[in-house]
Amino acid sequence: MNSLKEEYRLSYVPLQDEPQNATRTKARPLSSAEQVFLQSQAQPFWASSWTLEILSCITSIVFFIAIIVVLWYYDGRPMPDWPYGITLNALVSVLSTVMKASMAFIVAEALAQLKWSWFRGGNKLSDLPLLDAGSRGAMGSLLVLCRTVPRHLITFGCLVLVVSTATDPFVQQVMSVKERPINAPGHSSVQVCNTSTYTDYDEGAGPGMNQVPLATLGAIYSGIFQTSSPNRKSIMMDCPTGNCTFAPYQSLGFCSRCANITDSLALSKSAIIPSEPTYKYKLPNGFMFSTSINGMYLMNSTSSRNLIKLDTKDKASILNFTAISASGYGVPPQVSATECALFFCVDTYHAAVQGGTFSENRTAFSTTANTSSILENFSLTPDTCYTNGTRLEKPYNSTDDCSYNVNWLSRLAMSNSISPLLHGHGSLFISNRPSWSSNVIEALYGVEGNYTDINSVFQSLASTLTINARSKVCEEKVNGIPWTTQSFIRVSWKWMILPGALVVLSMTFMIITIMHTRNQYIWKSSPLALLFSELLVDEPLPLRSDPTLKGMENTSRNMEVWLETTPEGVRLKAVPTSR
Repeated sequence: MNSLKEEYRLSYVPLQDEPQNATRTKARPLSSAEQVFLQSQAQPFWASSWTLEILSCITSIVFFIAIIVVLWYYDGRPMPDWPYGITLNALVSVLSTVMKASMAFIVAEALAQLKWSWFRGGNKLSDLPLLDAGSRGAMGSLLVLCRTVPRHLITFGCLVLVVSTATDPFVQQVMSVKERPINAPGHSSVQVCNTSTYTDYDEGAGPGMNQVPLATLGAIYSGIFQTSSPNRKSIMMDCPTGNCTFAPYQSLGFCSRCANITDSLALSKSAIIPSEPTYKYKLPNGFMFSTSINGMYLMNSTSSRNLIKLDTKDKASILNFTAISASGYGVPPQVSATECALFFCVDTYHAAVQGGTFSENRTAFSTTANTSSILENFSLTPDTCYTNGTRLEKPYNSTDDCSYNVNWLSRLAMSNSISPLLHGHGSLFISNRPSWSSNVIEALYGVEGNYTDINSVFQSLASTLTINARSKVCEEKVNGIPWTTQSFIRVSWKWMILPGALVVLSMTFMIITIMHTRNQYIWKSSPLALLFSELLVDEPLPLRSDPTLKGMENTSRNMEVWLETTPEGVRLKAVPTSR
């Protein structure tokens, strides 16, 4: 009982005061066999307790697998919407932090144990604080790497601890947020003229004098004067998300073709006064134009002549147009001739809406019609038919969805409404001041009244009439697919190579350390091993050093230390290398 009541007392003894009963003996270090025998009398190996380290190793593996599972599950999936504002990045960061902390604990404890092994073969006492710092963090490990020869097991552990600081950046690089389009709820559509019969006319003043409705007449003037805005097609589109796609589709519309027939002009010159000749131009269809210095005509146009170069056979033609024009003064003036045709056609489109901007491109058009008389209904049948996004080629099994019908009175009303507008002339008689029979003729003439100017007007006219037919006459629709953007997780697995390698290396380092220290006492980072050890200095004279930290460090650099286990306990044996 008295022995149980004995206490260990810790006190500081000045170095100059030697214990009275101290006896200094020079003892050799115990042999390895002797130390192994003494340790064999201690507790069994596993009782020396690497239990926490093994559990930490299992923890690091489990949390690494958890990171892999979480990333695998959400790879390619939308960003999760969790309560309290918790994000996937936060979850992965927590898992990574626990994994890294477990790895650091394993390596630090193994390094702490290896510092005792460092003195089993005799090394400088000054290595003790350095190795102790190496087991306490990456910065201390970096100092060990800079000061020790990279061949000891301690170097391996310090390297793992230093590299483990890159775990967090690598894990963060694994995930990235990308955008991808997905089908959105809602409805999108584009207006077209489908295969139902196109009907657009008013009665007019009498039989055969039918006119188009005022809305269509407004479209005619808008096309001739080219006053439509660039985004006029957007009125035919409905796309709630601002991003929509459409399968190829077709629509009944209007087309135009123009040809330069200047080379068909026949010129004759006559003059009452030799200095003031008159130039007369004539086309094969009998249309004529004359001009002179004193009577300068700019343009003469009609819609009642046959075409010379353009072939309108099998076309649902609405009107023909012929014009001869002069570009201004000259002897003789620069004269050109143009002919145009306006007719019904079936257009094929590819369209899309991106960022709220509607783009529609005509990829093909068909003009073949089964018309034999202007006094009966007719239909247009394209060679390639698109119905509900499906492409069909002739012969069709059913022509109901591939034949575009037109009421004959609609063609008559369109011809009656446009043809009178195209008859007229322009002159330049007085002081370079042009005079026009109508504003339409002035618009047709444009800048020089040549093929380029006239063709531009007819293309604008056909486009505006087509838009009017699709948006105000037919009002039929083809459906599209609305799209929206979705944020999703993209995992780059290559960034997990380093964290995975560190988990394996830390586990390997722990196993090697356990095997390396299997015949040693397991003290790890506990300071009690030093407190219970006796520093035996193998020197006849007492050890004296400056009590300051610097003094003790200088003294320690000149001492080689062995860590021994004796029957009396653990002790450090020091041999000074110099005085």
